[in-house]
Amino acid sequence: MSTLDLLLKIDRTKVVRPTKKVELPRLSALAGEAVIFTLQALTYEEQEEISEISASDGEIDQGAIRAHTVIKGLLDPSLKSSELLKHQGVATPKELLLQTNFLLPGELFQLYSEISDLSGFGEDAVTEVKNG
Repeated sequence: MSTLDLLLKIDRTKVVRPTKKVELPRLSALAGEAVIFTLQALTYEEQEEISEISASDGEIDQGAIRAHTVIKGLLDPSLKSSELLKHQGVATPKELLLQTNFLLPGELFQLYSEISDLSGFGEDAVTEVKNG
């Protein structure tokens, strides 16, 4: 069977963005129970939007890329929650991530890395075919 035939056999309703649940141990310790975040792969459109938002005058702001990736790729909890923003004393999700101790820099980077992997940027996204 050809590769095209194999692709045509796939039920397109099953081709969905991957998700993953992760725990943030520091926040879990503070909350007294498991704090679980649900992450989701980005769409191509979301990735492009993040690139545009994070570049100004030809300069790429890596912190902004990480923050916007986490904002877009975090399904639950929503960083756009007005309750969460008010509780943390900020107006925007970007301020929540970059101007508070809600997430430490390493935690933000780990979430960014997980979302990037889900979005196909990880080393396991494509594998080499041996003898093929």
